[in-house]
Amino acid sequence: MANDEIAKRYASAIYNIAKSSESINEVREVLNILKENYAEEEEFRKILEDPLKKFPEKEKFLEKSFNHVSSEALGIVKYIVRKQRLSLIGDIKEYFLKLYYEENNKLPITAIFAKELSEKQRDLLVQKLEKKYGKKVVINLKVDKGIIGGGILRIGNEVIDGSIKNQIDEIKKNF
Repeated sequence: MANDEIAKRYASAIYNIAKSSESINEVREVLNILKENYAEEEEFRKILEDPLKKFPEKEKFLEKSFNHVSSEALGIVKYIVRKQRLSLIGDIKEYFLKLYYEENNKLPITAIFAKELSEKQRDLLVQKLEKKYGKKVVINLKVDKGIIGGGILRIGNEVIDGSIKNQIDEIKKNF
């Protein structure tokens, strides 16, 4: 089975557990912390992926690292580690979020602009996107001066590129 399918199955199972225990927000946060620690903390990764360490030793490490979370959320983390699926945590988290957004009629959008938007501009953008797509928009705003002006919207697999850099690149292609 491909890693993508495995990640989807894990995300679905984790989502159902989190939903039944009414801890979706906590599990979402724990998956995010687990992903960040795995990606950024070499020592964290070494301890949990060390084939010479037995699971009870890894379990104690997890209990210390995640001592602030519920037993359900900790159980999910332990399960991912015990089944040696930590390398899939990024994909598991992404599919978990996708299930969450779908069930709650939310649409995640990444918006990239050359400069910071004002609160009024942000609110207007969100309002227009919610009207267009008929869903509650969860917007992730980023600044990239390299696009010169205008903006880029990433909505699922769709990219709307209204940046000046893109327009210049298109003109260059035609000459």
